[in-house]
Amino acid sequence: MKNRHRLTRRDFLRNLTVATAGVVGLAACAPAAAPQAGQSTGGEETSQASAEPITITFIVDTINEGHVQVRNKWAQEFMEAHPNVKVDHQPIPQDYTTKIQTLFAAGTPADVYRYLQEVTPIITVAEKNMHLQLDDYIARDNYDLSDFRPDAVELYRWEGKTYALPRDYGNQNLFYNLDLLEEAGIEPPPADWEDKTFTFEVFLDMAQRLTKRSGDRTEQWGFLVNRGQRPWASWLYCNGGALVHKDERGVATDCALTDEASVEALQFLQDLMYKYEVAPRPDLESELGGFDLFATGRVGIMLTNPSAVNLFRTIETFRWDVATLPLGKAERRGTGGGGTGWAGAAATKHPDVVWEFLKHISSPEAELDEVSVGATTPSRLSVVLSDAFLDPEKPPKNARAFAQAQEYVVRDPVHVLWPEITQRIYNPKMDLLWSGTNDAATVAQMIKEEADPLFARSS
Repeated sequence: MKNRHRLTRRDFLRNLTVATAGVVGLAACAPAAAPQAGQSTGGEETSQASAEPITITFIVDTINEGHVQVRNKWAQEFMEAHPNVKVDHQPIPQDYTTKIQTLFAAGTPADVYRYLQEVTPIITVAEKNMHLQLDDYIARDNYDLSDFRPDAVELYRWEGKTYALPRDYGNQNLFYNLDLLEEAGIEPPPADWEDKTFTFEVFLDMAQRLTKRSGDRTEQWGFLVNRGQRPWASWLYCNGGALVHKDERGVATDCALTDEASVEALQFLQDLMYKYEVAPRPDLESELGGFDLFATGRVGIMLTNPSAVNLFRTIETFRWDVATLPLGKAERRGTGGGGTGWAGAAATKHPDVVWEFLKHISSPEAELDEVSVGATTPSRLSVVLSDAFLDPEKPPKNARAFAQAQEYVVRDPVHVLWPEITQRIYNPKMDLLWSGTNDAATVAQMIKEEADPLFARSS
C-alpha cells in the first residue's frame, strides 16, 4: 500500500513555492515564547470563567469514520472541561497535505493538526518556526514523557527543542496466509525480530514454494512487493543499505542507493517480480488491488504497516498472522516507519489552550480510543503492550511483533529538501525499477546523480 498522505508530484510542485514563502513569514507573526518553567501563564486563557470565548481549530485527515468519531469525542470532552473553549474539529477527507501546506502558506495554520514528517521535515519546522515549542510547557507542568517510546519523542525534537508530541510509531511487518503456508508444507516465518535464521534466501524459497502456475498463467503468488518508500526501504535496511548518508547532526548529505548493500536489496525486489516471478508486477497489482490479492488468497505474503490490522481482520476465509522481515547481510534488521505526531502552530493566538489540548489528545486514554477503531500503532508503551491493542481474542496471534518492531525503526531522512527530492527524483526513478525498465544499479546511479546536488544545497 502506498503512503496515502504523500503529495503527488503535481501537487507538490504546485504548492512548493507558495508553501515555502508562507512558512518563512511565520516567524514574524509568531506569538511570544511559551512561559518559562515555574512561571504563571496568568490563567486567563483557560479559566472557565473567562468572558471571552476561545476557538481553536483541530484539522486532521480522515483515516476512517471511526477516527472522525473519536476526534469528535475528544473535542467534546475538552469543551466540557473548558466551557469557554470551542474546538473546531475539521476532518479532511482528501488532499490533507495540500490543505495543511496552504494554511501555513497563508499564515493561518490550524491551531492543532496531525504532523507528517515525510511532508514537512522536523528541521524545516525548527528553522521556519512553524510549531509551538513545548519544552517550557513540559517543564512547567512536569509533564511525564516516560510512557512514550523515547525514539518516538526524539522524532519531534531538533537541536534540543520539542515541536510535537507522538501520536503513533509505525513500522513494517510481514503479513502471511497461514493456511497457504500449511498447504505448501512451509514452516511459518518467525515473529521474533532477533531471529537470525530467516534470511533473504529462506524467504525466496518460501515465496517460490507458495507460487502456483498453470501454463503461462500464475494462479497464486508467493509475495506482493509493496512499492511505498518505507516498505521498500526496509529491505535496504535489512541488508545493511540505506536511503541516504548522514552527518553528525543526522542531516542527510547524499544518496546512499549506490552502496553495494542498497543495490543488492533493490535488485532482489525487482528479481522477485521479473526473474523469479514470485510477485505480481505493478500493472497487475494496480488492476487487482494489493490487499485484495492477499484477501482472496492469490498472494501468500505481503509487507505493510500494523495500522492496517483492522482491515486484515475483515478476512474470514483463512487464517493469517504476522512475522519479522527477512535478514540480508545486515547485522540487525531495520524497518521503515516513525509514525506521526500532534503539533500546535507557533502562530496560534491561544498557546496555553493548544498545549492543554495536545496533552488531551496524546493521553493514554486517547491512544486507547484510537486503538478501539484501528489504523494506529500506539507510541505509548502502556498502550502498545496492552490487551486492548494486542487483543488475544483477535488475530494476529503474534501481535507482540508489532511492539518489538518498534525497536528497529529507521526514521525517514532529515533534510529540508527531502520531500522535494522524494517526489521529484526518488519516486519517479524507482518506477523504472518496478517496471523492469532498468536494473537496480542503473536506477540507483540515476537517482544519485540527480539527488546529490539537492542534498548539497544549504537550507
